[in-house]
Amino acid sequence: MKKLHLLISLLFSLFSFAQSNTETTITKIIIVRHAEKADDGTKNPPLSAEGMLRAERLSTMLADLKIDKLYATPFLRTNQTLTPLSKKFTIPIDNYEASDVAFAEQLLQKEKGKTIVIAGHSNSSPTLVNRLIKKELYQKLDESVFSKIWILTFKGDELIDCSLLNY
Repeated sequence: MKKLHLLISLLFSLFSFAQSNTETTITKIIIVRHAEKADDGTKNPPLSAEGMLRAERLSTMLADLKIDKLYATPFLRTNQTLTPLSKKFTIPIDNYEASDVAFAEQLLQKEKGKTIVIAGHSNSSPTLVNRLIKKELYQKLDESVFSKIWILTFKGDELIDCSLLNY
């Protein structure tokens, strides 16, 4: 009986520790719209020279963080926006579909405890932020706006900060 009581106590302690550890896990999700694109008349244009400079600026701005994961839609401009970060941290860029509602739902669980950067579009970046914060707070960006960056911080599953900055 004593052994059973001890075993139950030990299991309860381990469960409580695991639960409290999960609740204090910090996850950072950084979402950006792709940098300026070239006006080449195609559906999948590369970044312009100005866009390449912005992508480098983003990499410099985030250089002191430990970036664990990069996501971009399967377009040249979103991937090029994250390429300097990919090179700096020697991590690949994984593609996601901006229209995939499940991506936002699964992201926090899949990447818990990590710092990730996601490049999207004028409509998909604010939509992704809204899905993650569970509020309709941000509207589609104007086509001329490339400077927005959202930094979402979660403690466990709870949003503790959502900052919107210009870079």
